[in-house]
Amino acid sequence: MEKVEDILRVWTSLNVHTSSADIAIFLGILLGFFLILITAEVLRGRREQRRVSKALTNKWDTLCRIYELTDEEIALLKDISRYLKNPEKKYLLLANYQAFHDSLTAYGRENKIDSQLLDSITSKTKMGQTEKLVSELPPQRRKSRRKPVQLPAYVAAIDHYKAHIHTKMYDLSRGGCKIENPRKHFHQGDDIKISFEFREKNFENIPGEVVRTSSFGRVLHVSFGHVY
Repeated sequence: MEKVEDILRVWTSLNVHTSSADIAIFLGILLGFFLILITAEVLRGRREQRRVSKALTNKWDTLCRIYELTDEEIALLKDISRYLKNPEKKYLLLANYQAFHDSLTAYGRENKIDSQLLDSITSKTKMGQTEKLVSELPPQRRKSRRKPVQLPAYVAAIDHYKAHIHTKMYDLSRGGCKIENPRKHFHQGDDIKISFEFREKNFENIPGEVVRTSSFGRVLHVSFGHVY
């Protein structure tokens, strides 16, 4: 709106004799220009959303085939995935034990678990040890309150064996952290794992999600965990 006002101010400051029709045509062209920009941005966002959705579905389908899951096992995992922050990311249940464990715990509070079916899933997937976010992390009283730090850290995609790409951490709390984006490799919505040392404690392969980027993609704002 401020840009429109600036354009109109420049237009009216010029010593040009214009009719009401000319002004109406000019405003119509200007409005059409902004509508085109808005429409293009909306369409771009929808295309990106479809691309991400397709990529997540492909990850899920691939992991289901790799682990040779039955229809009953897949149905149970889909039910458990409802307790993820983003149920569309159900592939996390087969890629990260922490996401699986936390979602299963939340699911078990409200539903009876078929132990035989669950044993079959865990025996096939062999997810390994739980990746814990221990209590020594500074508490996050508000979303904006984090402890400024300057720490070396390591990051990787969540389905990688371990965090191995060197990076820097700029702030930290129990709820998340801010880190350097190595070579602008990661983007908003990516699922990652982070390892670092804080107060002489080692934190290894902490799962998280990139909720946004800043500084033209050079900085990642990460939320720990994938379950409400």
